[in-house]
Amino acid sequence: MALNRIFETQSKSFGQDDVVGYLKSGMQLDGRPIALENWRVTSGDPDVLKAIASSYGGEVESWETTTEHDQQVLTEVGSLEVELISVQSNFALWGRSGNKPIRICDGITQNDEKKTPCACPHDTREHKEEARAGTACSPSIRALVRLKDHSGLGMFRYVSGSWQLAEAIGPIEEAVAASDEPLDATISLVKVEWETKTGQKRVFTKPVIKLADG
Repeated sequence: MALNRIFETQSKSFGQDDVVGYLKSGMQLDGRPIALENWRVTSGDPDVLKAIASSYGGEVESWETTTEHDQQVLTEVGSLEVELISVQSNFALWGRSGNKPIRICDGITQNDEKKTPCACPHDTREHKEEARAGTACSPSIRALVRLKDHSGLGMFRYVSGSWQLAEAIGPIEEAVAASDEPLDATISLVKVEWETKTGQKRVFTKPVIKLADG
């Protein structure tokens, strides 16, 4: 489902057609979420992560999770050359469990049998505020990629709730859907710094997906 929104400003071995791991742009530190400047890769296959560490730096280590992807590598790179296999985006309002969305929409229409109009605010600023408060849908972007350096390892999934990526993902999603073959792309973590009116410095990392011919 493409977004319709006007924005204002394991222990087993996997094959190359399997999802072998996740690309992650953040992690929990002392119980608090933090954004990373370099990619974090998780998997349940130590051989996959050894290849990742060999190419992109970092070490294979265990981390606490309820999934089978219980090992990780904190790489030393903030940009990856990939083959972009699929991209899907929508808005979703998640319940407290986080396992099943309460509702899904594309910014105009909900994804239900009656195609109910979107219940989120039309104004983007209001939408963001209510999403932060947990009363409106947030972006949900899912990309499936192969690493250009290791296309034989298998596929990696990237999931993001970034509003900045949601604003830019439409043309990319359309291009991937229209192509019979995966598209070459770069997926990067870009640091954004600015200063508030009171002189306080703010920093965050935003994900950027760029097609090779874009």
